[in-house]
Amino acid sequence: MIPVIGVPIVNGVDFLEKMIESIDYPVNNLFIINNNGRGEIDKDLDEISKKSYTDLKTLDGLEHFKYADYTQGTSQTFDNFVLKHGKEKTIFAMRGDFQYHACISKFSDFDYIDGDFKTSKFFGLGLAAVIVSAPFSDYGCMHPEFEKLMEMCDFYKAPVCLDLAYWGISKNIHIDLNKYPMITEVTCSLSKPFYSLENHRVGVRFTREYTDDGISMINEVNMQNNYSMSLGAYFMKNFSPDWNWDTFGQQYEDVCNDQGLVYTDTVIFGLGDEARHKSFNRGVFNNYRVCVSEFLGDIN
Repeated sequence: MIPVIGVPIVNGVDFLEKMIESIDYPVNNLFIINNNGRGEIDKDLDEISKKSYTDLKTLDGLEHFKYADYTQGTSQTFDNFVLKHGKEKTIFAMRGDFQYHACISKFSDFDYIDGDFKTSKFFGLGLAAVIVSAPFSDYGCMHPEFEKLMEMCDFYKAPVCLDLAYWGISKNIHIDLNKYPMITEVTCSLSKPFYSLENHRVGVRFTREYTDDGISMINEVNMQNNYSMSLGAYFMKNFSPDWNWDTFGQQYEDVCNDQGLVYTDTVIFGLGDEARHKSFNRGVFNNYRVCVSEFLGDIN
């Protein structure tokens, strides 16, 4: 049996691309049937057909972030992002994101963005800077308003720090950095995918332009934590970015089914309900993220 999915398009391929990117099962051969008949989308379809959709996640455009520095986890990147922009801009995060952002921004102007985007502080050129996680920290998948947020940041010239802390335990995340010019920094760490590495603070920051701050200085004078860096290099050489899903994916689904949780795209998170998980709410209405990491693994 060959699974078939379809999407109606007229003269653009955006919906088709998103539908294909939503496929979360390995695909050996992807056939695209073009019924347009007028040659209007042939070139775009040719480009789509050249892409690989077998990876659980993809990140395009990182090669344009020419500067890479070791960091003490992602948190050091957040610290320096706030130091850089906090004096002149309001620091924003989507409600429900990593609470660390509110903690380090308490001495500057900080605010949350809700789904309705009604905060007036954002509406002005150069008045905001944004930190956002992908997948989103409170949902375990991409924030449904991520595209709208990026459009707003582009329009209002708000620099963005993209937090990929959950990259190593996520799937179905496909980001093309070329589409988002206001993403000026990308940060990731190995704290989430590998038990115990959270204590070794193994992170990296990529920037489009050279940033003259504490992170770059520490790297330039070779004062990085070489022990943690070597541990990180060892793990990256021996485990693929999809190792956690490949290894624990079925176990994760079994746990969610047993606990009555909704699957997410992050292997340690399920979504619960108010009756059982009210205390898990992180500020987003009717959203209850539950961590199931204690049920996963190959040791007791």
